[in-house]
Amino acid sequence: MTFERGYQIFVRTAYIVGIAIIIVFLPFSKYILSIGMWTVTGAWILERVNLTKFLGFFKRGSLFRKITLAFPYTLMLWFESMGRGFKVFFRNKPAMILASVYLLHILGLFFTSDFGYAVKDLRTKAPMLILPIYFATSKAFGRRDFYRFMILFVANLVVVTLANSWKLFNFEFVDIRDISGHISHIILSLMIAMALFVTGYFLIRKKRVSIWIKSASFILIVWFLTYLVISRSFTGLGVFVITLLILLVVYTFQSRSIWLKAGCILSILIMVGGGIFYVRSIVHDYYNVEPIDFSTLEMITPQGNPYIHNLQSKQTENGHYLWIYIQWDELREGWSKRSQIHIDSTDLKGQQVKFTLIRYLTSKGCRKDAGGIDQLTDEDVDAIERGIADVVNLKRLSLRGRIYELLMGYESYIETGDPTGSSLMQRLEFWKASWGIASEHWSTGVGTGDMNHAFVEQYEKMNTKLDSDQWWRSHNQYLSILIGFGIFGLAWFLVSLIYPAVVKRGFQDYFFLTFFIIAMFSMLTEDTLESQAGVSFFYFFFVFFLFGRKDQDPL
Repeated sequence: MTFERGYQIFVRTAYIVGIAIIIVFLPFSKYILSIGMWTVTGAWILERVNLTKFLGFFKRGSLFRKITLAFPYTLMLWFESMGRGFKVFFRNKPAMILASVYLLHILGLFFTSDFGYAVKDLRTKAPMLILPIYFATSKAFGRRDFYRFMILFVANLVVVTLANSWKLFNFEFVDIRDISGHISHIILSLMIAMALFVTGYFLIRKKRVSIWIKSASFILIVWFLTYLVISRSFTGLGVFVITLLILLVVYTFQSRSIWLKAGCILSILIMVGGGIFYVRSIVHDYYNVEPIDFSTLEMITPQGNPYIHNLQSKQTENGHYLWIYIQWDELREGWSKRSQIHIDSTDLKGQQVKFTLIRYLTSKGCRKDAGGIDQLTDEDVDAIERGIADVVNLKRLSLRGRIYELLMGYESYIETGDPTGSSLMQRLEFWKASWGIASEHWSTGVGTGDMNHAFVEQYEKMNTKLDSDQWWRSHNQYLSILIGFGIFGLAWFLVSLIYPAVVKRGFQDYFFLTFFIIAMFSMLTEDTLESQAGVSFFYFFFVFFLFGRKDQDPL
């Protein structure tokens, strides 16, 4: 084997290893993820080094010249290599337009005052620039290597979800979102949604695979769906269902088979109708309150103490009125005998124990007195200490508890005007603040680094009841772009994503289209590109599916 051939194999191996590191550590560690990025960077530079010049330098001249000039000469060759790479990149219009979103963030520096945060933001979003450059200028992978990367992606998520499930079933968490570790549970759920369609491809679309692979694919699909349910990921389930519905619509119009068309239409009707019926039944159960004649409420507990009844509040928990049959003294005394956490303290979620206790007892249909405390099991006490406020949430394979939380948050917001504690109501408050900022800075935005300051000022202006430690940003990527760079920046952002896909015919490819739908819908409820994991996930798969493959997989 010649030196040149060995060098090419080394560089290509480093490139593959870098990509594998990125895939494996997307759900784990942003630091090792950075190592993967640097590995790919090094391979990209070495790929274009002029070996003839490099070897020629060491074949002639004195030993002193070789020692003293080796480093600067090698550095010069590296810069030449980067120049050749950028020359190829600048001839690739779709890749340039995709990477121009990073230029948008650089231009945003002209409208910012917080350069410290702006620099941090630019560092976090570096994958916007470097990933399109790498994949658009390097040798694309064949179908076999591409499938191997996809199998690695799925296998890695199997390990992640199994590890998280261990935490879940052993209650090694306070908030269920904590089981995802260092990565956002929403970003992880998007990866799982993508893995479902990758696995589905090998089960349905890919023809030349063994029955064992198809059987394994079916098992993995069942597992990933189960995980989304037990981890109560509404976002992951939502984008999966939406993407599946859109694909079924596409197949309905594309197929020439009447039977396939009928099957797709029937599947759509079953999914939509079943989903509506399921959610409607849960909402009906939530508002199906146990009938009570308020005029006949008992006023004294069995121990002879007076009950408190708030007849003005109609809040409920699991079909029972929340603010009736309350005896605080008995609750304090009874709880002190069952738990080391004081009733006036906070549970492990940071909520006031007394209110968690009130809600939990109500959800069990118990009165909030000594008798109610006596009906609590040790499992109930442990759940209350961990911040679980409804007995329904103890059921792992159920979305009912999550829907109940949303409805409870809505009722509380309507009654108090305080969105704190409800993910849905908080998002509405985030969007309200976002729209207020955007309406004042619609042309240029607030710049790359001033978004945090803008939100603080807007929340103060709104006199929001949202707790100050929850004064977060948009939770909507489109609103974040609009706030940062104005209406023209948002328009360019959309063009930068759609134009490359159209030119490269990405919407005709199964993998790109499924990813694109997942990612674009996720941006409606999440700042997908505002974290390193999110931006790396989005841009890695976007450019890998669009530029990193020789062959597409048609719909």
